[in-house]
Amino acid sequence: MALQALQKEMTLEQMIQKEEEERIKSEEEELKKNIENEKKKKECVLKAIKERELENQYNIQAKEIEQTINNIKQETAQQVLLRRNNLKKIIEKLRQKHDLKKNKLKQELQTVKISIANEIGKHYKKGDTQKCLIAVESKKKRSEYCMANFGEDITNINYCKSTPDFCSYCCENEISELFADERLKCSKEVCGNQNYKKKLDEALDSQLS
Repeated sequence: MALQALQKEMTLEQMIQKEEEERIKSEEEELKKNIENEKKKKECVLKAIKERELENQYNIQAKEIEQTINNIKQETAQQVLLRRNNLKKIIEKLRQKHDLKKNKLKQELQTVKISIANEIGKHYKKGDTQKCLIAVESKKKRSEYCMANFGEDITNINYCKSTPDFCSYCCENEISELFADERLKCSKEVCGNQNYKKKLDEALDSQLS
């Protein structure tokens, strides 16, 4: 009877561990699939990942054993308790490892979603042309515009501050290629600004001299 109890316990342990591993594997595959779908479709939508917790309840009903085998029964119960504690530790380690991997996958998924949103925002940007009109009024305002829009890119900042065709550069930054008419209108308004024309002529005269 002790051997049968141990065998039954071992079978239960294997079933519990297998079910837990299958649950973890299923979750990881689902997350990877969602990430791949996000990358391919370039959409800022993700279906919530549903976690399914499997509750396994099992009770072992003790049978009355004759007094002559009480010692064997107690020893068997102790072995079962030790094995269950060991199983709990194994499952806990599996879950901790899975949580780390799941968090990493979620971070990767979030990064993909953010990049999609940034890409969409970049291509559909329709900013404020007034910023360009203000920026051409003085060297200081132009510098402030360049720092505000290209603060992390030294190359673009320097180009923004020094390019003689600032009006077009500013309009291209404010309005994406998808709005060609608005971009052209912006360029005409900014480049047609009298203060800008005057400063541009002065800069050209200075270069020629």
